[in-house]
Amino acid sequence: MRKDEIKRYVLEYLVDESVLPSTVLETLITVPTDNTFELKRFEMEMNKEVRLKEMEREREREEREMQKEKEEKEIQMQKEKEEREMQREKEAREHKFRLKQLELGVIKGSDPKIGLNTGGVRCF
Repeated sequence: MRKDEIKRYVLEYLVDESVLPSTVLETLITVPTDNTFELKRFEMEMNKEVRLKEMEREREREEREMQKEKEEKEIQMQKEKEEREMQREKEAREHKFRLKQLELGVIKGSDPKIGLNTGGVRCF
């Protein structure tokens, strides 16, 4: 028997024996004797488990999104790094090309700043 059932039986006995007035039974809160409380508690536990699982799934989804964003940022940073590297290589090639142009211009004597005119002269 449950505590509330025992309590009710004791109070009923005391009223029957005229130890307590009958008004005591009227003020007694009736508590269901079936498994209503256990069922309610079980339902609450199940709801709690469902909420916890939903929260866990949401957390996992957010972690996946954060990981995806991190990977996308890393890819973007890698692309930017490659673009900067390609730009530096392009600038280095252009610089070499200009140096070669200057070098060839001096040999042909077409550089007005230097004033050399070696075109057509043969050296033996």
